[in-house]
Amino acid sequence: MNHTPIYVQIQSFLRLGIENGKFREGDRLPSEQHLADQFGTTRSTVAKALQQLVFEGLIDRRVGSGSFVSPSRIEDSVDTNLLESFEDHMLAAGELLNYALIAFERTAPTLEIKKALRLQNQACYRLERLRCLGRRKVALEIRHLPESIARGINPEWLTVSSVQDVLREGLGLQIGHMENAISATVAKLPLAQTIGVAEGAALLVREHTIFDTKGRALLYGKTYYTDNFSVRYNLGSPRSNRRSP
Repeated sequence: MNHTPIYVQIQSFLRLGIENGKFREGDRLPSEQHLADQFGTTRSTVAKALQQLVFEGLIDRRVGSGSFVSPSRIEDSVDTNLLESFEDHMLAAGELLNYALIAFERTAPTLEIKKALRLQNQACYRLERLRCLGRRKVALEIRHLPESIARGINPEWLTVSSVQDVLREGLGLQIGHMENAISATVAKLPLAQTIGVAEGAALLVREHTIFDTKGRALLYGKTYYTDNFSVRYNLGSPRSNRRSP
């Protein structure tokens, strides 16, 4: 006799199905009623089993539609001793990264942007673009640059290169250090529509400012990541940069 609780049996059945490819990314899973009949239990027991899998990020439950296998998580690492970008890590992992440029335009800075970029009476440029892995949207970048720097940027660079590469290779600037902060938010309209998630979905936000070797602020912005993204931080003793700042 199997003494394992039925809800655990259901979880094991679904986990194994996902691991061995029976249920693939985006597939709809058997309905609660189907699983209840299969395991000889109630729908409330099935719901309990599914709740844990949702918490683990393995499945998504959609009201009125059922339960689906979640997209695989995208993970980026941040080493505080290295000046590398998300793009560097994805390309090193063999991922096909591309951008969809939404806006690159001159604008009046808000007080928040003035403070971050240390602007006086200078205008700035606003950059907005989507990061995609293949056809999959993974993040929305909203960046601001001082007008004196942004004027030298060819918009075509923004369709193929990371902002760090644009600053380094396109403009010949030297990056000294970056200040980062991680927070969370929920997707509101029109952000949810732009990034391709449901309104109210959880988003990871990375806020950062890039400085040159003399302490001048080159860029300030926020990147909004979909809920299947995580950041792993590496903390340790200083090491030589793999790329010159």
